[in-house]
Amino acid sequence: MKLVLDEEETWIIECIKEAHIDCGFHVRDVIKKAKARYGLSRSTVYEIVSYLEFHGLVKTNKSGNRELDQSISYFVTCPVCGKEIPGNEYILENGKSICEDCYLEEHQRIKFADPMAVRSKKLFRKNHGLEGTEGLTDIQKELYKFIQVEGGVTPEKISKLFGLTPQEARNQLAILRHCELVKWRKIGDEICIVPFDS
Repeated sequence: MKLVLDEEETWIIECIKEAHIDCGFHVRDVIKKAKARYGLSRSTVYEIVSYLEFHGLVKTNKSGNRELDQSISYFVTCPVCGKEIPGNEYILENGKSICEDCYLEEHQRIKFADPMAVRSKKLFRKNHGLEGTEGLTDIQKELYKFIQVEGGVTPEKISKLFGLTPQEARNQLAILRHCELVKWRKIGDEICIVPFDS
């Protein structure tokens, strides 16, 4: 049976890891950490530790102390994408156990309207003799051509048509903006990406 832990159970695992010393851990140390960090009650911590013991994730060692059994595998569900990930591969971000892909997507945002990035990109392109779509990736060139043909398109439509996540689409569009190839414009009730010179 595959053991899939929920959010509170993952919090307790993290508290156990922090409270763990050479000879094991004491539940009172886990309770202190869980109460201070996550606001969990004493009874909730005992209940979860008992659940983890039942599934073999927490065991009693030869000294009579509890310890985390690293050989028992468990999974957590990423709250962002819903994917089940092994317990040793998640990243704890603001109390949520997220997968590496969602973590990277969240932290690799490129700002669309960034004057310093525009200035830097313009200088780089000028110094390297790049004009128009020269120096862009294939996907960036395709996006730019599509925007020119359409005249104005929403980032959501670009995301769907090109098979990109919303964040990937925004990042690619931000690079085009830094090259001064596209810009934002309100068309009707929608905010669209349009060619820069339109």
